[in-house]
Amino acid sequence: MISRIKAKNILDKLGIAISSICAVHCAVAPILITLAPLIGLGFIFEEKFETTIILVSLGLAFLSLVWGFYKDHKKFEPLFLLLLGACFIYLSRLEAITLPEPLLMTLGGLSIALSHFINMKLCNHCHSCIDHKH
Repeated sequence: MISRIKAKNILDKLGIAISSICAVHCAVAPILITLAPLIGLGFIFEEKFETTIILVSLGLAFLSLVWGFYKDHKKFEPLFLLLLGACFIYLSRLEAITLPEPLLMTLGGLSIALSHFINMKLCNHCHSCIDHKH
């Protein structure tokens, strides 16, 4: 059986991976957008694929970070970074914004990955204190 700590770490590690992949995808998109269809990866630049990844990333982050906040560390920093990342992603989807979409999406993905990393560290620190009964 997976302990609560390990389950929490799995969620954060999965969140870091998905958010990082999203950030890399957005950073290299301008370069690879013409090559991807030639090697059968054109679908990764379709709107449905991108929207699915964004929703999975944000949903997983929300679940993991709220769980960490209420059950473990009570720190707002990871939630603030999630909100910042979500704002970057939202702004990237607006056509009125003059900043490049790949830049905003990359910042959004990196902010969310960082929120998971900080959440994982905070949760692990709290459990080590409980285990040692300080």
